[in-house]
Amino acid sequence: MSNSYFPMGTKHSRRFENSLRKRCADLPPRRIQQIYTAFTAVMPSLVATRFRQDSDAVIVKQLGQQITFPTPLPMIKYSHVSFGYKELLKRKYSLPGFVEVEQGDVVVDCGAFVGGFSLSACELASAVHMFEPSEQNAQAVRRNFVGMSNVHLNECGLFDADKEVTINLSSSAVEHSLLDPDDGTLVSSQTIMVRRLDSYFAELGTRPDFVKIEAEGVEIEVFDGLGDLRPSKIAVDVSPERNAESPAEILQQKLDLFGYEHKRRQNMLFARLKSS
Repeated sequence: MSNSYFPMGTKHSRRFENSLRKRCADLPPRRIQQIYTAFTAVMPSLVATRFRQDSDAVIVKQLGQQITFPTPLPMIKYSHVSFGYKELLKRKYSLPGFVEVEQGDVVVDCGAFVGGFSLSACELASAVHMFEPSEQNAQAVRRNFVGMSNVHLNECGLFDADKEVTINLSSSAVEHSLLDPDDGTLVSSQTIMVRRLDSYFAELGTRPDFVKIEAEGVEIEVFDGLGDLRPSKIAVDVSPERNAESPAEILQQKLDLFGYEHKRRQNMLFARLKSS
């Protein structure tokens, strides 16, 4: 897969943005927002974006759409937004011709954050089931999907059991984890509910077609929670966040056992159920 699909933008624009992000890291949020508003307006291959600080959120406006994020906005999200947030996450979790959301799919968005992936998925899916245990992130999700009847927010995590667990909250809103956060400072811990996907869908009387998993190191447990469910398409972030190791090898072994063919693109693992 060509890098023209993912990551987005030119090498020059990605290198320039990375340098800018490092220089902005210690600036006040409002100043960062001013800089990125100006930067995206003039830098080729970026998407012109207006950032605005609200009382309890950061409001992003681009391509005629408004997206709400929790505050403070993690620096990496300034990068993601700059390249077109909705399109970037669509491309991250898609491998065209192999794994992508199709018309009428039932979609799982595990680790939804503010629903960036679901913004595009809900345009084709018959239903999108989002799982986001952070109350702050879930508040942003509700603001981003007002009036969308095919989107269902579950304020819980996914795991290999239906039970209560302790989640570690990071100073970075994208790094909350059942393990130790791999980025940001550990702020606090709290008890949350986690679900197995098979028991969740058994209650609904339906099955998922596309499962996206980004679970900050517990991707294996989320996969195991599928039980006997065999979604036709799976996209898993296999970054080395499981005690600094990637779950890719273990997941590939499980996928082989369950009748999937799979492909890697950088830190993404894509799998498609083989035809019988």
